[in-house]
Amino acid sequence: MDDQSKREQELFEEIRSLRDALKLQSEQTEYQSGLIATAMDAIIATDDAQNIIQFNTAAEKIFGYKSVEIIGKPLQILLPEHFRKHHLKHIQGFGESGVTSRTSQSMGTLSGLRANGEVFPIEISVSQALIKDRKVYFSILRDVSERLKLEELLVNHYDSLNTLHRITLDLLNKRDVQEMLNFIVVKAAHFLNASYCEILLPEKDELVVKASTLSELITPGIYIKRGEGHLSWKVFETGLPAILSDYSQWHERHEIYENQKFKAVMAIPVIVAKRCIGVLGFTRVNPNLAFRQQDILSASQFADITALAMENSRLYREVEALAITDELTGLHNRRNLMELGNRELKRSLRYERPLAVLMLDVDHFKSINDTWGHAAGDVVLRGIAQHCVDQLRNTDALGRMSEKDNDIGNIVGRFGGEEFAILLPETNLDQALFVAERIRSSVERMLFKVPSANGGNDLELLHMTVSIGVSALKPEVDSMLDLLNLADQALYKAKEAGRNRVCINTNQRTNFLPNHPKTATYLNKRSWVF
Repeated sequence: MDDQSKREQELFEEIRSLRDALKLQSEQTEYQSGLIATAMDAIIATDDAQNIIQFNTAAEKIFGYKSVEIIGKPLQILLPEHFRKHHLKHIQGFGESGVTSRTSQSMGTLSGLRANGEVFPIEISVSQALIKDRKVYFSILRDVSERLKLEELLVNHYDSLNTLHRITLDLLNKRDVQEMLNFIVVKAAHFLNASYCEILLPEKDELVVKASTLSELITPGIYIKRGEGHLSWKVFETGLPAILSDYSQWHERHEIYENQKFKAVMAIPVIVAKRCIGVLGFTRVNPNLAFRQQDILSASQFADITALAMENSRLYREVEALAITDELTGLHNRRNLMELGNRELKRSLRYERPLAVLMLDVDHFKSINDTWGHAAGDVVLRGIAQHCVDQLRNTDALGRMSEKDNDIGNIVGRFGGEEFAILLPETNLDQALFVAERIRSSVERMLFKVPSANGGNDLELLHMTVSIGVSALKPEVDSMLDLLNLADQALYKAKEAGRNRVCINTNQRTNFLPNHPKTATYLNKRSWVF
């Protein structure tokens, strides 16, 4: 091959290489343009003067501009006015820094401006490059509005859970029911940003306001009948929450709220074991602050805590009652009887007030168990226990100060086996003797239905009697045990004298001696004084 042919061949190869290089560059440019155009994040390219030279599809969606109408415009059109001067200084400093890229983490919170004038938060990274001796800035950004809303929701939810946790711990330490209910409505109103909160609990066919944050206007104890409080009753019966946007315009509003400027209203069921045990009511007076779905969720969480606290309080009271109550009769057990008795004794000694004690024993009780069985014995014990309570229920019958005024009440307890003790505060010996005889004579007239001694399903009627010993407080008695022993001594004498009798201890009244002429007329032939 001559030199001419060789030069032509070399030139041809050079032209082909150049054509391939141009083709590759063109393909890369197409790839880059395609990548920018289809990227999920907004990509905006600007020149050194901060005029827009490229605006991809994602940017169109975010800002609301078409690329044909935005290219050539200054970038500031996409920035809130208060941020524009800061942006120019930042870009100048970034261009002179020699750094090729920078993220929004180093720039703080940034904002964008949509075509409709809406300002929204953005997350952005900026890079710079020389392309054909011309500086070009690329901004890759995304709208983080939804993410920030979610983050705020999560933070609020976390704060709510922390608040609920603290409230739960406080509630579980509340032992007094009314104190607990008052605590619930105050904390619930604050938690839900409500102007008013109340809790209603059922009593028979009525809902009762047990606590409210406006107790001076809406007094606890107000009854709402089934046909009156339509919203509360609907929630109570369905177990589903309900809201109203403007209670003041609702034609079924209850009269007790007539003078209140309630607007938004929300009622939430308090559920225990799939059963509604109460209703939490919330109101707001701001007409622009309606209850929304998130409020229902938060209120329902609070109602769950309320249910837990109320159930815990109920169980605590049950356990407490078991510790102080006789399981068979429901009366005070011996331990609690002694505690209450010592308290009453101290009070009586301190204020020099009378106090009497009755010791009651069921006559021939062992024969009942032996003949009819222990089930029959239980029937007798329960019946006599309830009868004693019924006989002592009216404390004013003896002319004493009422229980309501002085927190003074008769105390009936099972002392052991078939023996019962009755404490009578504010009662002297004569009055105690009268009470004892009334109990004895009324028991004598009772009939007890017990299983037949022959077995089967038949019932038999039994007559029972009781013997009662009476004692009263005197200066030399300084313990409840001494007072009970005096009554027990009198009971023993009543048994010795033939049972079915009331006896008092002669140490109580030295002028009231055995076989005294007043004995038969003062009591009756069944009563006895020794």
